[in-house]
Amino acid sequence: MPYLFDHFDSVRELLSLAPFGLFTDIDGTISVIAPSSAEARVSPVCRESLSVLAKHLAVVVGVSGRPAAEARKMVGIDEMVYIGNHGYERWVGGGVELVPGVGDYPARIKAVLDELRKLISIEGMIFENKGLTASIHYRRCRDREAALKAIMSAVGGLARAGDLRVSMGKMAVELRPPLEVSKGTAVFSLIREHRLSGAIYLGDDLTDVDVFVAFHQRGLPFKGLAIGVVGEETVPQVTRQADFTVNGVGDVEQFLKRLVVEVVGRPAS
Repeated sequence: MPYLFDHFDSVRELLSLAPFGLFTDIDGTISVIAPSSAEARVSPVCRESLSVLAKHLAVVVGVSGRPAAEARKMVGIDEMVYIGNHGYERWVGGGVELVPGVGDYPARIKAVLDELRKLISIEGMIFENKGLTASIHYRRCRDREAALKAIMSAVGGLARAGDLRVSMGKMAVELRPPLEVSKGTAVFSLIREHRLSGAIYLGDDLTDVDVFVAFHQRGLPFKGLAIGVVGEETVPQVTRQADFTVNGVGDVEQFLKRLVVEVVGRPAS
């Protein structure tokens, strides 16, 4: 895919549309991927730019696989909206809203994780219960390929018994309720609510591709630009479905700073 900074006029053209929204993934996009989720930190440069943009655009949204309240705490900008758990919840107006139909799935996810812990014991593996979803991380495992194979061997039957969906993330296996919910559905819900004419989405992972694909549907009443944030662990689908790419969090910092100049007319202080 073309490098974004070689085609910045496309961004300027899009910014002429109003109302306009900005959506960004968090981990791997405005925060460098860390060995564990607890160690991740949002770039101060990204935070400063997003804080300015949140006061000037129709909506600025942080989109994450983390719980929405955790995403809000991590970014720390009250004026933003936060989509959490890959679209199953959002933080807006001071509280968390869940999608309809989640029912007893948190209890099922906990039960599956409890069983997985009994079946798999590999040094470095992290089992993360996020309430409405869960992640089994194998980034810290010495043999990642073997760890992934062990997870997939054990999780399939347990997920089916618990009526859960299994999906892949960046060095993680995800468990989710089997609802038609994704980052894409959550983003489009906000696009409709704010009646956006234009939007930009930045993302680095397979779960972000749902938004990229949705942006490219024909006949939409708005125009969206999908920006893939690429690095060593980028899956091919990200670059294949993105309109443009940038290289890592450093490029995202520079992009958001330029966006502030385009929107506000001056750099962030």
